[in-house]
Order: sequence, then structure tokens, then C-alpha cells
Amino acid sequence: MTENKADSKPRRRSSLMGKFWLLVGVIVLLAAGLCGAWYYGANRLEQEIASLKQRLTDDGVAADCEGQEIRGFPFRLGVFCNTFFYADPVKGVTVSGNAIRSAAQLYRPGHVVSETDGPLKVSAPGLVPLLLDWEKLRSSVRVSLSGLRRSSLVAENIRVSADDLGLVDLLGTMQALQLHLLAGDENGNNAPQDLVASADIKRWQIDDGGAGLIEPVDFSLLVTIRDGLAMAMSGQDPLAILRSQGGEAELAGIEFSTGDGGRLRASGPLQLGRNGKLSGELELDLDDPQKLVNYAASVFPPAREMLGDITSYLEAFSASTGGKAKIRGLKLTLRDNKVLLGFIELAELPRFY
Repeated sequence: MTENKADSKPRRRSSLMGKFWLLVGVIVLLAAGLCGAWYYGANRLEQEIASLKQRLTDDGVAADCEGQEIRGFPFRLGVFCNTFFYADPVKGVTVSGNAIRSAAQLYRPGHVVSETDGPLKVSAPGLVPLLLDWEKLRSSVRVSLSGLRRSSLVAENIRVSADDLGLVDLLGTMQALQLHLLAGDENGNNAPQDLVASADIKRWQIDDGGAGLIEPVDFSLLVTIRDGLAMAMSGQDPLAILRSQGGEAELAGIEFSTGDGGRLRASGPLQLGRNGKLSGELELDLDDPQKLVNYAASVFPPAREMLGDITSYLEAFSASTGGKAKIRGLKLTLRDNKVLLGFIELAELPRFY
């Protein structure tokens, strides 16, 4: 009996040591596999970036990520740049900026997050060269085998300036900005066609040289663009597609509000024809329309006279609540860019193309 107990102790120690070394071996294999996967992924990422640059070069576009590095070992994979630029001489578009830091978890390569340092310089036909700066700017992109699922951009304390030959003139500021693009069936398994777009701007302040005459405003938008994702992913010129077949959208809500209580909200279906004219049905909610006119006039003084007749029409539909004029559920018809209130034509919009 005593001998059996004595014999069992070495066997137990041997068994424990065997399990220990097996565990060590598994950990080493996993670590080696993880290292191998990271370096393989980093190599593939560098190849894809080089291939993209070559395709752009073949199309006459110059693009580079200066100081490019692949970082994040061992659990993340990301591209870091000191500066970047993009120049398309055919379209006359140039974009240049400072550092970019991006990362994706090795086990979720389809979800990429990034952070960009300002300022950003943008030049495009028909626009004064712009200089955009911010305190924080973060973005994320999520893709699947069927394509884009979601893209988001969040920024704080944005400054937009005109940059004409080095002479910087402040145009406006925003306290916060959010932009989101969402596949029509983000959580589904089918290939989405529609695109859901949303925007939210807090305290958008147009600069008036310190006069203090233009107050900050808030703006939000939520719209579903029919076949918008398919259009964006097709690689074709979206404008050419719209010219050939038109487009449709469901406006869930667009809202504009001033600091002193003026507010406009609109929703409804819209159709853009091949002729570049807009049609549809809109339902409007307004708070203190006159304050909206006052804001428009502070930005563009002739707007007071231009909007005067419209304001007088709207007064017939308003009800005073707590000293505030309110209009709810006002129906407007858009017919080939003409804005109609019943049979009364309020305005005519310019053609989109």
C-alpha cells in the first residue's frame, strides 16, 4: 500500500509536467500563428496600398501617404501617415492634410477606425480654396463581403476658412459635426441597394467679422436614397446616372433651427427627374417663421424682401402658442422645381443640373 502511494507521486508529477509543457506548446503555437497572421496581413495591406497608388497613377491621379508605416502589432493592423495628398489634374481637385492614424482589429478587418489631424486643404473647380481645421476628427468604416455597411465621421470645433494664396479668411465655425452613411439593410445578409444618409451640425456659425449679427444655428438631416449605395459602389459618375435615369429619395426629416427659437422641419418623398428638376410632397412644421426670415436676412439682406410674401401666406396657417407662432403639418407640393402651396406658387428652385 505504501509502495503504491510512493509510486503514484512521481506519476502525478510527470502528468502535471506533461500538461504544463503541452500548455506552453499551445501558447507558443498560438503566438507564432498570431505573429505570422499579423505579418502576412501587413504585407498584404502594403501590397494593396501599392496597387491602389499604381491604379491611380495609371488614371493620371497623384496620391501618396508620406511616412507610411503599418503598425498595431500584434492585435491591430493599421496605416499611419505623417502627411497625405491627392491630386486629380483632370477634374481639378486637390486635397492635402496632416497625419492619419488608422487601425482594425486583426479578428475584425472589416471595421476600420481612424483619426486625422488638421488642417486639411481642399481645392476644387467653382470653389475658393478652403482650409479646414478641427480639434478632433474621427471616422470609421465597416464593410462586409457585400460591400459598404456603414461609414461615420465625427468632428469637434471645426473652422472653415478661405485660403487664397496664403491669405486665410474665416468663413464659419461648427461646434460639432456628425456624418453617417448606412447601407439600407445594415444588419441583413442581402446585398443592400439603398443608402441612408444623416447629418447633424451643432452651433453652425457663419463669420460676420465679429459684428455679432449672425447667430449660430443647428441643422440635421435624415434621408434614404433609393439605389444610392448601388450607385455609389458602381464606379460610375453619379451625376451621369442621375441624368440618364433620375433618382428618388425619402426625406425622413430635415431640420433647421435658430438660437432665438425659429425652426423649420420638412419630410416627405422626393423625385429628381432626368431634366434636373425636383418633384414631390413635403410636410412642414414651423416655429416663428419670422425669426427664420430674420436669420436669412442677416446672412443675405435681400432675403427679407424675397421672403416677405411667403411669410404673409404662412401667417394664415399659424396658431399662437405661448407667444410663439406655430405651423404644423403644412402640405407643400414640388412640381418640376416649382414650390406650390395649394394652387399658389411660392417659389421656383434652380435646376440641379
